[in-house]
Amino acid sequence: MSLLLAASSLAALAPAPLLRAAPRLVAHRAPLLASAAAAHRASVAAAAAAKTAKLSAATSLLPRSSALFGALLPALTVVALCLVGLVPTGLRGFWGPRLKLQRRIFTGCMMGILVTLWIFSGTWAFIGVFAAMAVVAENEYYAMARANGVFPTWKLGTLGSVAMYVAACSNNALIRDAMFPLTGVVTIVYLLLRQERSTPPTTMNDVSTTFMGIYYFGYMPSFWVRLRCLGPLPPARVLRLFTPAGAAALTGGPLAAAVAARADFFTKGAVIAWWTMLSIVAADVGAYFVGKQYGRTPLISRISPGKTWEGLLGGCVAATFVSVSGAVLMRWPWAAVSGALYGLTCAVMALIGDLTVSLLKRSAGVKDTGRLLPGHGGLLDRLDSYLLVAAPAYFFVKVLLPAFARLPHPASWPSPRELGAVAVLAIAAAATALATVVQALSAQTECLSEAASAELPADEQPDCVLLDAED
Repeated sequence: MSLLLAASSLAALAPAPLLRAAPRLVAHRAPLLASAAAAHRASVAAAAAAKTAKLSAATSLLPRSSALFGALLPALTVVALCLVGLVPTGLRGFWGPRLKLQRRIFTGCMMGILVTLWIFSGTWAFIGVFAAMAVVAENEYYAMARANGVFPTWKLGTLGSVAMYVAACSNNALIRDAMFPLTGVVTIVYLLLRQERSTPPTTMNDVSTTFMGIYYFGYMPSFWVRLRCLGPLPPARVLRLFTPAGAAALTGGPLAAAVAARADFFTKGAVIAWWTMLSIVAADVGAYFVGKQYGRTPLISRISPGKTWEGLLGGCVAATFVSVSGAVLMRWPWAAVSGALYGLTCAVMALIGDLTVSLLKRSAGVKDTGRLLPGHGGLLDRLDSYLLVAAPAYFFVKVLLPAFARLPHPASWPSPRELGAVAVLAIAAAATALATVVQALSAQTECLSEAASAELPADEQPDCVLLDAED
């Protein structure tokens, strides 16, 4: 009440002109307040747009729609060449003389087809196959550990790996980053409380072996899922590049239904993942053949006697060639430099993964981790080169590509179709050269077999070269 009396007294004492001008002052301030509010809203929207642009900076550097034809055409070419190569290698490797190299090429061609289809099959299909491979490969690892008297908790390790694959495709960064430590906490609590009649008390080896499996087969490979989820592409837009009557072929029928049901059928990250895996294959093949022909200097003989520095150099050159080709086709900034650095990263990390599995096998006293794949051993024997590559590849795309984009780079490029044609010719030439090498090596093996069966004197033995060597 006292406040009301004071206010009324002040109003009575106020000059009359001031009271008459008050409504005009309020009316004059209203537009200013409205403009300030609008400016605030504009600043908030600009900040949100800047944040969104910053988050999608790396994604914008992935292959654009204009370059998709050139970047995807080599994938179709590889599938076609693998289909052609299945017949002769299958006949000679399984129904003819059982040459190990022929069987390995047959398995490699089959995997080339299946992996290409798998990469472009949608996120959940990608994760499903990944989870199946994780269960098999991780259990091959845990089986080697159990054979040597170590008792890891393989069930929780495998479940945690699958959970990290699923979390990797989430748009929530908190879920992606929290899954690995949460898996570790649950695992260590279980190991502390484990009481099983068939299992002795938990030891340090049990704990370290379990966490090695979670890290090596769960956390690090989960970056393949993160990489594949970058930059979704409309499936119809991609399929129009390869279908004869583009838009008309996609307007109805089962193809349209399949496209509508799989919004993530194609992604820009899937294109990069395919080129990354092709670089790893090139590094593996280049290291194998160069090491066989010119290998003289052992790399780490106590872990893998068959690997040489010459083979490593051949693998790096092959991976660099493939990565530079992919970088040019995907229109990466400074394609020659960024592609070469990317290829070297893939080759070196693939070698480290291979040597790690070789160390595990040597420690367990086994030559192969299993017998699932003919001519290759277990699934882990084929996945060892891919386990550690995904994380560096993901951060290369997210961090280093934007850095290269800030540098001045050439503005004029050949058309995507011209680049695609060059890549197809290069892959065809490489396939022809590989077929020539395989034929020569097969002839040497047959020569060796005939010489051994003929029992000729030493001075009449033909000059043949033995193919197989220890990994």
